[in-house]
Amino acid sequence: MSEVAVTRDQKKRKGIHPFIKSSVRNLLIYLISLGIVMGVVLWAVRQVRILLFEPVDVKDHTTVTVDIPMGTSVRGIAKILYENGLIRSTGVFRFYVELTDKASKLKAGRYKLSRNMTPQQILDELITGEAAVDTVKITIPEGFSIRDMANYLENFEKDGQKVFRFTAQQFIETAKQFDKFAEEYTFLYEIPEVRRNGEYPLEGYLFPDTYIVYVDSMPDDIIRKMLSTFEKKVYYAEFRDVPLLTAIEERGMTLDEVITLASIVQEEAAVKDEFYKISAVFHNRLNIDMPLQSCATVQYALGRSERKPFLTNEEIAVDSPYNTYKYKGLPVGPIASPGQLAVEAVLYPDEEFMNPKKPVLFFVYAGDNRHEFSYTAEEHARAKQKYEKLWKDSQNKNKE
Repeated sequence: MSEVAVTRDQKKRKGIHPFIKSSVRNLLIYLISLGIVMGVVLWAVRQVRILLFEPVDVKDHTTVTVDIPMGTSVRGIAKILYENGLIRSTGVFRFYVELTDKASKLKAGRYKLSRNMTPQQILDELITGEAAVDTVKITIPEGFSIRDMANYLENFEKDGQKVFRFTAQQFIETAKQFDKFAEEYTFLYEIPEVRRNGEYPLEGYLFPDTYIVYVDSMPDDIIRKMLSTFEKKVYYAEFRDVPLLTAIEERGMTLDEVITLASIVQEEAAVKDEFYKISAVFHNRLNIDMPLQSCATVQYALGRSERKPFLTNEEIAVDSPYNTYKYKGLPVGPIASPGQLAVEAVLYPDEEFMNPKKPVLFFVYAGDNRHEFSYTAEEHARAKQKYEKLWKDSQNKNKE
C-alpha cells in the first residue's frame, strides 16, 4: 500500500473536523458563562428585592423606638435604622433614598417603628412623620432647684392632661445616679466626692432653659438634655471672650465653687445690674472670712421653694452645711441651677464694689426686686430697720 493511501485512511478515521469541534466548545463555554451571568444577575436582583422591598422579619411586630436628631444626614439615618435592626443594608437604603430624591423630605423626631415594616414603609414614615412621637415645650426657669424641676415636670400638663409618666420622686432618684451621668459628662467629676453620693449631686448642673422633649421622655432623657446644654452654654462657653476654664483659673476658683456661688447669686439677685453687685458683696465676704449670710441658702436647707422676705432666728439657726449664717465659706454645693448671667457675675463681679479699702459688704431687699447696699454693719442695720415694715406687709399679703 502506498504512503498516500495510508494518510487518507487516517484522516477518515479522525471523525469531526477540528473547526467544528472548536466552535462547539466555544458555544458551550458561552452558554455556560451566560448561564452563570444570568444566575448571578437573578441572585443579585433577588438580593436587592429582599434588601429593598422585604422587611427584616415579617413576623416581628415588636415596636422599636428610634431618635432621628435634627440635621442627621441620610447616611446617619441609615446607620440608626441598621443599628436598631430595622433595615438589612445601609448602602441599599441610602441608594433608594437618593434614587427617589427624598433625602430633603426626611423629618427628625422620635419614631415608633417595627421590624415587620419594609424599608419603603419606614421611609414613608420618616417623610410623613405619622409615626413620630409628640413633643412638648418645657421651660426650666433660672434658679430652679432639682426639687422644683421634679415637681414642675410631674405636674406639667398639655390640653388639661399630665404629660409625663414619671413622678417627681422618680426624677429625683434618677438625678442621684452620679456615676451613670459622669461616664457621659466628664465635667461632673469636678463635683467633690463628698457630694457625689448625696441627696442632689447634680444640683446646679441641670441647665435652666427651654427644651423641646418627647412626651414619652423619662427622667434620664431630660437630665441628659440639660447636662448637654450645660456643657455647651457653660463648660465650653466663653465669658467676655474668655473660655470658662481660663476665667475660673484666673479667678482662683474651681468649677464647682463657681457654680455654687453663681447659684446663690441667682437666688439673691433679680435685675441684671445687681447680679454683679451681689456677686461682689459675696466675694468681699469670702475674702475677709466673713459668713455669706445668704437667706437663700437657709431656705434651701429648710427644703423650701418659695422665698420669704426675711427669716426668723429659729430658721437661721438650722444646722445644715447649706446654712451660710452658721458656717463660713461657701455651702457644700449649689442651691439651684444658675443661668449664664449668674456665672458671668461670679467670674466678673462689680469692681467698684470690690474696692479693698472700702468693700461693700451688705445688701437688703428694698422692694421692686432691688436691693440697698451698705459698706458697714451700722448702715446695714439702719437699712434693715427702714425696710422692715415693707417685709412684714409683703409677708402678710402673701398669707392672704
